[in-house]
Amino acid sequence: MDHLKKKNFARLSLLLMLLFLLTACGKKEQVQTLDPAEITVGFEAKKDYVQTTGQETVIYRLPDEASEVYIKLKPGVDLNRTGVLGDWTRIRLNDTTLYVKTADVKTTVIQWATEQKKTENSHTVYIDPAKQINAIQEKESLFPDGDPEEDEAKAKMGRASVGVGSGLFEYELTLSVAKKLQHELEMKGYTVILSRTADTVSISNAERALAGNRSDAEIMIRLTAHASTNTDSRGIFGLISTVTNPGTKDLYQDSFYLANMLVTDTCTSTGASRLGIYQTDKTVFLNYAKKPAAVIQLGFLSNAEEDRKLADTDYQEQLASGLADGIDSYFRYADEKAANPESRTTESPAGTVPEAPTEAASEADDGSLAEPGDEE
Repeated sequence: MDHLKKKNFARLSLLLMLLFLLTACGKKEQVQTLDPAEITVGFEAKKDYVQTTGQETVIYRLPDEASEVYIKLKPGVDLNRTGVLGDWTRIRLNDTTLYVKTADVKTTVIQWATEQKKTENSHTVYIDPAKQINAIQEKESLFPDGDPEEDEAKAKMGRASVGVGSGLFEYELTLSVAKKLQHELEMKGYTVILSRTADTVSISNAERALAGNRSDAEIMIRLTAHASTNTDSRGIFGLISTVTNPGTKDLYQDSFYLANMLVTDTCTSTGASRLGIYQTDKTVFLNYAKKPAAVIQLGFLSNAEEDRKLADTDYQEQLASGLADGIDSYFRYADEKAANPESRTTESPAGTVPEAPTEAASEADDGSLAEPGDEE
């Protein structure tokens, strides 16, 4: 009997020991599998982005430096922040909630070209970067229904201006700014059509305008950069067709607003001098346009200081940013006009636009730039 008691006691002891071990293991596992909502009680909710700053930023499984390390990241890695509590920042990475020391990250802004943005902004823009490597001396008519043999016929493509110090050609500058502008606009959700994507094309001024007419674009913008014998000339101006132009007079109001907003916002972005908006019927591109159109003179390559700026990538980015802002401003005006046509009976701006641009006229006296639009 004593033997049986001892055997039962041993079995009971073994059972109690197993129960103890299982209970201990269970408690340990429970700590590791806490619901994330319980772990992050007190975190202030966030929905933005941070960037790692340390040479080796540690990402933890839990908001505790003694917890398991998930990964170590180099500086400059963007992370989706979901919450903050004191020294800890909560993030989502690989569809997992993780934690990082707040001192090891900084707030950053990430802009995405999302489908939602594209839905919000469905406008289409046509951009013509002026010039190309090869000039075309063969003539084309100044007006769509004109005679290429007439006195006012113009070369299909004039020679490009060149930077007085940088050696930067006009066709290089205009294409560079156009591509930067394309990127800016596409990030905003616009559809962008470029008349050319290389300098080696052979496309006349009329052909560029006609391509814009055939496209789905709502507006047409030509980018140029002049040179002048007056080396003090500097600044940004816009060109539009005259209010009396038989082929484009119905577009005058919208073209004026387009040019005005482009020049205003680009000067704001760059700090360049604002030379105004000028009317001319001596520009093939504007005469052939069947949509609101403007030529924007980005600066003077013949001015040493402005030439240096125009050759600078950062300044080109400022030009593109300003032009994009101007396009935004124009479409706000156009969208409001379309929605409330009766409320946009703005008085014609004709009186504010000189028929003969004064600055260009004074340059004509010394044989430089006869009138904006003469040199395409």
